[in-house]
Amino acid sequence: MSDPNFCETKCPICTRARAGNRLARFVQSIEMLVTFGGCPHGRARQRKYGVRPNEPLPPEAKSEP
Repeated sequence: MSDPNFCETKCPICTRARAGNRLARFVQSIEMLVTFGGCPHGRARQRKYGVRPNEPLPPEAKSEP
């Protein structure tokens, strides 16, 4: 259920928010406040990569399979 790769590549809110879409950033900030850290996919991304759902991946994490 909590797939960190879904948050990274397919999530309609997170991917657009990280790309700079203002509306998606607003929705994501509300989501993170209400759920204390984002959806299950975003929390799994944070556990795997060490970055919050609204932050881009560090360069060394992008090279992992």
